[in-house]
Amino acid sequence: MKYYSLLCAALVVGVAAASSTNEKKAIINLRKLQDATRPPKTPPPTPPATRPPKTPPPTPAATRPPKTPAPTPSPTTAGPQSIAQIVCSTTDYSTLCNYLKSAGLYEILDSSGTYTLFAPNNDAFNKLASVADLTNDEIMGLLMYHVAPIIHTYNNLMTIDSVDTMVPALPIAVSTGADGDVLLNGNVKITTPDIEASNGIIQVIDQVIIPPINPPTRPAPVTPEPTLMGKSSKHSSKSSKYSSMS
Repeated sequence: MKYYSLLCAALVVGVAAASSTNEKKAIINLRKLQDATRPPKTPPPTPPATRPPKTPPPTPAATRPPKTPAPTPSPTTAGPQSIAQIVCSTTDYSTLCNYLKSAGLYEILDSSGTYTLFAPNNDAFNKLASVADLTNDEIMGLLMYHVAPIIHTYNNLMTIDSVDTMVPALPIAVSTGADGDVLLNGNVKITTPDIEASNGIIQVIDQVIIPPINPPTRPAPVTPEPTLMGKSSKHSSKSSKYSSMS
């Protein structure tokens, strides 16, 4: 009886165990079946990396080209100055200016015409004053010796041998030095050539031009004597008459 009871208990336990095992297996198989038939889980789509939208560059406001200011008209300048005006507007030639006015040559060199002025500066006149005391008449003659009645450019002076001045029959000798510079009366140099004026040209020189002691004289034109044709023929006829009588 006791054995039977134990057998029944073992059977119940075995059935329970078998039932429990079968149930576990059934649960496992059921899970496997569910896993096999269940569609795979689709992971949620990964949103694309979002970049901040490009900000378009600001549209520039319509620009108008800046207004170009109207050109300011340049002040009107007077025409070229005369020789006298140029000399007297330069402080370095104040002595020459005073001499021109005192000698009455300012008006000539301020008028219309074609002149060449060989212009010494103040230093040149100071050197002359230190060695000679000139009268007003001598100064006037000396200044006239520095004025030519026509225009002589520097290039023109290189091609001639003398310049006629406002002093009659007293020209300035022109030559070329060893360095190729123009020399007046052998030793006066032109330091600033060809200053143009309304009535001629100015040649600035480094010293006062002194007339030569024995200025070159130009030979006077030779006028042929008239031939006395009538007298000669008469004389010859008389000679022939006397010869025939003899």
